[in-house]
Amino acid sequence: MRRAVFLLLIGAVTFAGAAETAHARHGLLTGFTDMDAFQSLTPAQTQTAFAHARDAGGSVVRLAYSWRDVAATKPPTAAAASDPNWSGYNWAAVDRGVGEASGAGLRVLLSWTGAPDWAEGHGRPNIRRAPPGTWQPSATDYGHFARAVALRYSGRYPGLPQVRYYQAWNEPNLSDFLTPQWRKRQGRYLAVSPVLYRRLLNSFYAGVKSVSRSNYVVSAGTAPFAEPRKGARRMPAAYFTREFLCIRGRVRPRPFRCPSSPARFDALAHHPYPIGPPRRPAINPDDVVVPDIWKLTRPLRAAIRAGKVSPRRRKPVWATEISWDTKPPDPDGIPLGTQARYLEGAFYTLWRQGVDVVTWFLMRDEALGRGYPYTLQAGIYFRGATVEADRPKPSFGAFRFPFTAYRKRGVAQLWGLAPRSGRVTVEIRRRGRWRPLISLRARRADRLFFRTRRIRKGSVLRARQGSDTSLSWRVAQNVTE
Repeated sequence: MRRAVFLLLIGAVTFAGAAETAHARHGLLTGFTDMDAFQSLTPAQTQTAFAHARDAGGSVVRLAYSWRDVAATKPPTAAAASDPNWSGYNWAAVDRGVGEASGAGLRVLLSWTGAPDWAEGHGRPNIRRAPPGTWQPSATDYGHFARAVALRYSGRYPGLPQVRYYQAWNEPNLSDFLTPQWRKRQGRYLAVSPVLYRRLLNSFYAGVKSVSRSNYVVSAGTAPFAEPRKGARRMPAAYFTREFLCIRGRVRPRPFRCPSSPARFDALAHHPYPIGPPRRPAINPDDVVVPDIWKLTRPLRAAIRAGKVSPRRRKPVWATEISWDTKPPDPDGIPLGTQARYLEGAFYTLWRQGVDVVTWFLMRDEALGRGYPYTLQAGIYFRGATVEADRPKPSFGAFRFPFTAYRKRGVAQLWGLAPRSGRVTVEIRRRGRWRPLISLRARRADRLFFRTRRIRKGSVLRARQGSDTSLSWRVAQNVTE
């Protein structure tokens, strides 16, 4: 995502809260997307990086690979393309990453983007208009490759673990990843990328599911921001999603006839990078940041009802990238303590809207390289000379033990993820001492605890589990603060 995402100012948003029982059904799994830490270092440093992810309470890692890197040469037949043993495939980097992540006890989300030259469409324009790997990728070839991937990581190959979670493409509403976004016909711009992506996703789904119906397919995470006009290089996330789902209308979503429908997937993904604090909405009506997930779930529900989505059942939402840069080290980032508070607030706000999985981008700060304007310092670890030398930021503690107490009409929503299942005590600061307020239980499956309680404005709370304590949280007037 572009750096401007991390640099805008502060605001607030109101959204309706549901009853406690409405959220009892789902938890929140957390993890990381970090290509450098998990896919580019020596084996010893990578093992340390995965250990840091576990120390932070992460249970999911998103490993993103390029189709064009594995399949530089065109397979001679469809059978060869679907066969992971075909000699033209280069699986070395993927085998290593998947093996090390699984060996560290982490769930792997295996994400694939970037078509080989031979799998792109005819009439490809210059690189500026269509970066390599983006031009009208062949859905048929992508499906053959997906089957080869799912076979290789089916658990049937000696020395290779089983992978269950697969993600098809990345940010398909940006011309950086999929082109063309639009096509002009008779003076009007028509949305092209949603159709291209629906075909890619359906073919990927078929390839992955042909190996095992228990495999789980996640759609590409859409980028949150775009120019609010047709014909631009970026398409607004909510508009793209509606077109992809064959739904039109922001307020009253309704289906329309479209090719290659229904869209086939198990979870809908998005990258809700913020423009300030976690409860500030996007300015443009079809941009989607942390509190705007409803802009995706509303048309999604309409698509399910209309049979425009398959399987025809509830679809979880995954946030597969989100973060804020910090100062230090970035002079244009937000203070360390602010990042920690925003992280907790984002986790709760996303969960409240039905998000099941969040992978933070990044685990450790990027190398400085060309300078701060070109790199991201969004990790929960300061970058050291080696991974072993990395130092945790305050957001490490917030990630490991997030706790929030947003207040609405005098009632605080006591929410958090404990370091482990079991008893959690919420404490309140009174007369300079921490005193027990209420005892809760973190669930065994996902460590989540939640309870509503009438709390006075300005109260300072924290959660404790054994020797572990969360960051303190000052209860504000209402959910917008």
